[in-house]
Amino acid sequence: MSWSGIARIPRSIIQIRGVDASKFLNGLITTRLLPNVVKKKQHTISDNENRHLELQEVINPEKNWGLMHEDIYDPDCNIFVRRDGVSSMFLNSKGRVVNDCFVYANPYHTLTDAFKKSIEEPNFLIEIDPMYVSALQTLLRMHKLSARVKIEPIKEIFSYYYYNETPEFEEWLEDFQGQYLTTGDPEGALENANKVVEEELIFNKAFAPNVTGFAIDNRIPDFGLKVLTTEEAQDPADIFSDSFKQLFEVKEVSPRQITDRRYTNGLFETADAPKGMSLLPFECNLDYINGLSLEKGCYVGQELTIRTFNGGVIRKRVVPLTFTADEGDLAKLSEADVTEVSLEPVAAEEPKTAAPSPFDNSKSPFEKSSSPFDKSNTQSSSPFGSSGKAPAPRRSKVGKLLSVRGKMGFALVNIDKLKKDGRLKVSVPGISKALDATAHIPEWWPEEE
Repeated sequence: MSWSGIARIPRSIIQIRGVDASKFLNGLITTRLLPNVVKKKQHTISDNENRHLELQEVINPEKNWGLMHEDIYDPDCNIFVRRDGVSSMFLNSKGRVVNDCFVYANPYHTLTDAFKKSIEEPNFLIEIDPMYVSALQTLLRMHKLSARVKIEPIKEIFSYYYYNETPEFEEWLEDFQGQYLTTGDPEGALENANKVVEEELIFNKAFAPNVTGFAIDNRIPDFGLKVLTTEEAQDPADIFSDSFKQLFEVKEVSPRQITDRRYTNGLFETADAPKGMSLLPFECNLDYINGLSLEKGCYVGQELTIRTFNGGVIRKRVVPLTFTADEGDLAKLSEADVTEVSLEPVAAEEPKTAAPSPFDNSKSPFEKSSSPFDKSNTQSSSPFGSSGKAPAPRRSKVGKLLSVRGKMGFALVNIDKLKKDGRLKVSVPGISKALDATAHIPEWWPEEE
């Protein structure tokens, strides 16, 4: 895999705009879009709910103000107002995941007349996997009611993803965020976004009029850059400025490499799971990927989510797997229905029993053998009697396989049942012998206290 690259990735865009867009969307996603807290039940909001009251003074939800960025693991509890996108999720009323997404303030900058016009009202772009378009539109329209919003899919927007594995890029990206993405009000956020474009820190100024959305993928810290454009780039490298390309290589790669890199790093997306699979947000590691606000108050599916975070036990999480098998078995595994594949922890090795010695004198060769007709040794034939045999050990499934991609995959596992070395046996229909797999805890997960 190349250590850097850019690819156009298959994504669908739904636009939500109108005076009530912030309020409407805030009631449906797991991240925060309103400066005030809508409190329904006491236990749903933390004790720090009044910490950012100043946000109500600087944010007008009926304007195109941007997005809030926060990290629930930030000890300083910062909330920044910015123009770049953020990861989030839609949940149903039972607290189950509908789909994950990226939410963008539209437009990112206002250096064109068209963008200046579109910033006159709240305007958000929801970036999702194409498989969710129909279901998400249904959910949005079901909740629209009298909200003053317009919901429409946008086909003329293209999504690009850039990554760079070098320490130099990581350092540069940290500096960039510290200098341009720590604003606390909408005016400062827009001013910095325009400065990023004008000074060609990232984007080619000639192509910038097509850049309508921008995000840093911080699901894993500094994982990559996401760009939404209104025109398809003939060469994706044209998106970036000469000054950026002098610092970092920009080479086109296939969308497959973007996905492979995600699997390698253990970054799960809900589209990886079998269609119809019911997952909880914490099973999808929502709290680890900067997709959750604890301060926002009510939204669909919120009560179970916040109650679980504050006092519940998160037993299962999605983890990456590495399979050890020959190409033939891997091919069969990739073609198998993952819902029929079972995962079991590798049993501890049993101590070997020594073979009986031919010189063992503990028993006389002339000792009378037990007769099969000796009633004293006959086991009860009653179905309610003892069988004389120890019951077979119960097979302990550790989780569910969700996806397979070559030698990699994702599984929803019970963390407590996962052995320290992560070794698993994978039983696949059509393969006589169980395959070996290893489950990994990604290095970027927060350390448990």
